[in-house]
Amino acid sequence: MKLSFYKICKLFCKGFLLLLLCCASISATANKKELKGKFNLHSVNFVQNSIDVSKSDETLYFSLRAYSLQGLSRVDVYFESPSGNELIQTTCSNKKKTKVGMLLGRILFKKKSESGEWKINKIVVVDLEGNSHTYDKEFLAENKFTHSLMIKSKR
Repeated sequence: MKLSFYKICKLFCKGFLLLLLCCASISATANKKELKGKFNLHSVNFVQNSIDVSKSDETLYFSLRAYSLQGLSRVDVYFESPSGNELIQTTCSNKKKTKVGMLLGRILFKKKSESGEWKINKIVVVDLEGNSHTYDKEFLAENKFTHSLMIKSKR
């Protein structure tokens, strides 16, 4: 059986893509095993990258996707000011009580909030049985959850 150059290239590309897919799936499985099997944090997305609180209080809106084997109850998100002197928290509830939740959150920044780059300090995922897992600054940085928000104020 004689194969054309085109067919050989096509088979090579398919094999190479299959190899990459296998490597990626092994890598993803290894990373999940490093996390606690009962909890997982998938994504965090801000609607805006900066807000201006010089004239009034302003709200930051965001979405968050998390998982809990026992059923997801809520996720607490903590924001830290640039100086580290202020820490504000908001809770996103999973009203559907599913294992995976795409949650919408909001947090109010007061007119007197510190100017500069605010970052997520930690995220706490809580299941329906009251168990929780905290994702600290180090975990968030290592896994590229390095979201920040610029606050502009008169202060």
